[in-house]
Amino acid sequence: MFSEDASRHLRVFISFPSLRIILFINIILESLISLEMFALFPFIRVFPQTLVLFFTPSLFSALVHRTFFHGDRVFTLRRFYALQLVQEAIYVLLLIVGALAAFLLQIEPGYVIPSLILFGVAASSYISFLVVTGFYRGSPLVILAASLLNIFLQSLRWIVMSIILFENLIEALSVMLLSFSTGLLLLVLLSLKKVRGKTPPLKVFKAYLDYHLDRNEEPLESFFEETSQETNLKLSSATFTAMGKPFLSLIGLNIHFGPFGTVGSSPLPSRLVEELEEKSGRRILLLRSLSDHSLNLPSKREVEKIGSLIMAGFNSSSMLKEALAGFSQKEADGYCVTAVRLGHYCIAFLSCPGYSAEDLPWEWLPRLSSVVEKHGLTPLLICDAHNSIDLSNRTVHNPDENRFAGLLEETVTDLEKAVSEGLEVGFNRIRPKGLPGDEIGRGGVSALVFNIGGKKHAIITIDGNNMAMGVRNRLIKGLKETMNISTLEIVTTDTHILTGLKKAEKGYFPVGFKTPMESLLEACRECLAGALEKLSPCGLEAYMDDAKLIRVTGDIFTELEKLIEYSEKAIVMLLALLELSTGLLIYVL
Repeated sequence: MFSEDASRHLRVFISFPSLRIILFINIILESLISLEMFALFPFIRVFPQTLVLFFTPSLFSALVHRTFFHGDRVFTLRRFYALQLVQEAIYVLLLIVGALAAFLLQIEPGYVIPSLILFGVAASSYISFLVVTGFYRGSPLVILAASLLNIFLQSLRWIVMSIILFENLIEALSVMLLSFSTGLLLLVLLSLKKVRGKTPPLKVFKAYLDYHLDRNEEPLESFFEETSQETNLKLSSATFTAMGKPFLSLIGLNIHFGPFGTVGSSPLPSRLVEELEEKSGRRILLLRSLSDHSLNLPSKREVEKIGSLIMAGFNSSSMLKEALAGFSQKEADGYCVTAVRLGHYCIAFLSCPGYSAEDLPWEWLPRLSSVVEKHGLTPLLICDAHNSIDLSNRTVHNPDENRFAGLLEETVTDLEKAVSEGLEVGFNRIRPKGLPGDEIGRGGVSALVFNIGGKKHAIITIDGNNMAMGVRNRLIKGLKETMNISTLEIVTTDTHILTGLKKAEKGYFPVGFKTPMESLLEACRECLAGALEKLSPCGLEAYMDDAKLIRVTGDIFTELEKLIEYSEKAIVMLLALLELSTGLLIYVL
């Protein structure tokens, strides 16, 4: 995913704990360079005062940062020193290689070190250009000036050495200019790949840096809004009305709760629920229909619009006269379909094996809806339970649409027969303490219990992104053994507010990956017990609307992934071309 792919390129600039530590490392590397030069070249031993030059990069880094980046909350002095650390490490490595080569070949260091230093200047200057132009937010001319100045100052010690020791000043200056020109060529190549034909890649990268390093969503959300497209919002709700108790509304949206962190529609399952409950006085359970990342909302402005449409839907709900209710669940080979009948409406939950795709495609909705409709029912919500993923297997198989259609056919057929009049509903939500905050969101654990014909059925919802493979089945088995429940399904909200975590291999931790099974089971028991205690007869209201237009991100993430791949190839190819040109330059001059 975009968050995971992009963040892995930045870790060297964000992972150091403090400015003091990284500055200390830089001074150690500068000391190593000076000691290596002192040991390799008699001239420096005669004039040891020249060693001062090898400690200037840290001073120059502070000067350049204060001049161009002072007060920048993204490209801090710590991260600027991280850039210098990479450069110093290159020179330390090349000097070690040069010393070993001189020793093994029994030649003077002066025959090999100067050429290796030029290769280092090329790579170091190129990396410096990439980072400075990538982070700086000024005008293009100032960006180029800052980049060129930093390249010159960081290479100044080698320019001086080329004059007094190596006698290759022309080569050194030529390599610097060649590196700068290669950087300019990269900018040209990237400019040819504008996102949606209008947004430069550097603008996207800087917007992502603002979010990832400064938690400022506005630039990134503005970009998503600029590149978004319109679609029809499919909003549905079933409201259970009980005397003397707050109404309970189960809301379905054809929206994906992403892309990551606090961007776009990621806050939908938890934060929007809290806002809606405060405004309406209801209890609310928010679930998504089949959807993928093309149906992410681009910004919080669209989230607010969704909230307004939901509130308006509450006032337009219709009371159902028919009180028939039913519950059915069918499983086969790891696939499971759970269906609830409420009057002439049907809600279905789809659960698939953990080796299949993470998001069930929205393109299935017409076929699955027709299965429900041919039995005289209206599909209120077809929900992706999103409750099983195998993290140990990187291979993803497409889920079997035919299998789901067949199981849905069986469950809906059951709902035609096994129906009862009258319905009791109980709802409870807890936010258990002690569960990992980077695995389970602020929405906690919710339980919705139906008492239909004396049998109790439950839907447990956990505010997380997917569930480790096998956890769902173990939870269901443990709860059925200790609770008076006939049928049970476990659903996750697919919240992406916990997605984009640097420590997680896939960018997030599925429910059950870190949480001990007993802790998770106990939280579900507590929540389910509370819902059972609150069971009471209720009426039913329903609402459906698919006429409202909203903006979604579309296939922008597919385009961004292609852009990342293109950029990676261009950067590596130009670096290889730069080093090859440096070698030819050394040979010719």
